[in-house]
Amino acid sequence: MGGMIPAVSADPALWEALEAGYTLPARWYTSTDIFRLEQRRIFRRSWQYTGLTEQVSQPGDFFTYQTGDLSFIILRDEEEQLRAFVNVCRHRGSQLVLQERGHRNTLQCHYHAWTYSLDGSLRAAPGMKDEVSFNKDDFWLFPVSIEAWGPFIFINPDAHARPFAETLGELPALVNATGLDLSAIRHRVRRTYDIAANWKVVVDNYLECYHCPVAHPAFCDLINVGDYIVREYEYFSTQTGALKESAKAGKDNLYDVSAAAGSGVQDGFYAYLWPNFTINIYPGPGNVSLNLFVPVDVNRTLAIYDYCFVDEVSAEEEQNFVRFIDQVQDEDVVLCESVQRGLRGGYFDQGKLMLSRENALRHFQKLVYKQLAGE
Repeated sequence: MGGMIPAVSADPALWEALEAGYTLPARWYTSTDIFRLEQRRIFRRSWQYTGLTEQVSQPGDFFTYQTGDLSFIILRDEEEQLRAFVNVCRHRGSQLVLQERGHRNTLQCHYHAWTYSLDGSLRAAPGMKDEVSFNKDDFWLFPVSIEAWGPFIFINPDAHARPFAETLGELPALVNATGLDLSAIRHRVRRTYDIAANWKVVVDNYLECYHCPVAHPAFCDLINVGDYIVREYEYFSTQTGALKESAKAGKDNLYDVSAAAGSGVQDGFYAYLWPNFTINIYPGPGNVSLNLFVPVDVNRTLAIYDYCFVDEVSAEEEQNFVRFIDQVQDEDVVLCESVQRGLRGGYFDQGKLMLSRENALRHFQKLVYKQLAGE
């Protein structure tokens, strides 16, 4: 992240265009400078989903999370407190932990064996007794703000981060209102999609169902997209769609919910939380997919899908649900990569949204503009 990164100046004309339903200019999706600025002004300043509390259920359990040039260690310490640290040793700057997940009683660097306690304090360093002026209290790991919402863990690299509750707003209450018991879901399956598109293209695609009748026939067999409700809040937006009567009867659906119709969650509920997390709640006793859209470079995004279920969802029902979402995501990968190729061509500058169906997309693009223009 070294070197000067050109700033994005406040542009009243662009803001007015966004208000009117025009999209961000193509270069915001194809410029390496814009991407680097997003890493600074969005992903180093925002609350971001990293994983589930069940991944660190016991003291010493840890996992790592990577975004841009930054890597983090998320763990549960000996006092059972959740902690997060920048994944860098205070000795020479190497990454401290290389494994994606595991269990440790201490954090020992693989390079020179500097060893840290789970609270981030330096415990020992080879040869430190021979250094007269060495004070191990000067070399704590860099802490990162960490919060949990139910089973979800979020971190924020910004030392001056606004409270997580301000980002969440009413979202927990809205999720509870669906009938889902968040405390009862457990992780079962992970899928990772490597998408040749800018992360904003992937989020844009998620935030509208204008394309669903054309691109997602199985989804439209399940959810009534003709009566789709989209609502905007400060840092999140929601989409709600009723289950079709034909789906309740189990007719012609890749994902059969007929056995669960009338119990648990009744409608499809899809929530996007700034900047790159979504929770998708489907009809039934407890069928959830979590999406994390991780920017890799200006033309590449990792879409990480975690599937969570309540215990009463059978293995067969799980497989049907995952197969259904896999198909929808495979269809979306084609769409997103097509958009990125078109944006790079040089002919397209700005598009015009259908705000009766794509208002949540405008909401997201305005948040991007505000963060990059410093407004």
